[in-house]
Amino acid sequence: MNTQPPPVGLVGALAGLLADVASRAGDGFSGIGLIICDAPERLPILPLRDSTPQLATGDQLGGFLAAISQQAGPYHDGFHVLSSALNPLAIAQYFSPPIVRGIVLDRSRHFGGRYVAALFGSALPGVRATGIASRDFGIAIFERGHEIWFGSTR
Repeated sequence: MNTQPPPVGLVGALAGLLADVASRAGDGFSGIGLIICDAPERLPILPLRDSTPQLATGDQLGGFLAAISQQAGPYHDGFHVLSSALNPLAIAQYFSPPIVRGIVLDRSRHFGGRYVAALFGSALPGVRATGIASRDFGIAIFERGHEIWFGSTR
C-alpha cells in the first residue's frame, strides 16, 4: 500500500479524478467505483438501471460523476466503466468479478464489497485499472489484482 502522491499517467489521472469527485460530492456522497476498460462488453457487468444519464467528458467528468454519486440519485450504485481516455462508457453497473485465489486482504482496514470487487476486477483481462472512493475509507487504486495506491478523501 502506498500513501504517497500517485504516479503520473493513467493511475495518477484516476486518483485525481476520484479525489475530485469525492471533494465535489458533498454530504450526500455514497462513494464511487470506477473500472478503466476499453471493452466493457467483455466485463462481468449488468446495468442496474434501464436508463443512462446524459454523459459528460473532459473537464466536466468530475462534476458529472460527483452528481450521480449522490445517495438520493438513481445512478449512485454499482461501478462506472470509463475508457482508458477516461470517457464514460457504462454507468451504474453491477460488477461481479470472480474471486481471485491467493489475494491477501488486510482485514484490519474497514473495507467493503466495492473494495473487494475493484481488487478482484482489476485482475480481469482488458481491465487497465480500477479505483474506489468513499468518504470514510478513502481512495484506493488497483492494478492486476493488487492495491497500488491508497489515499485520503479529506
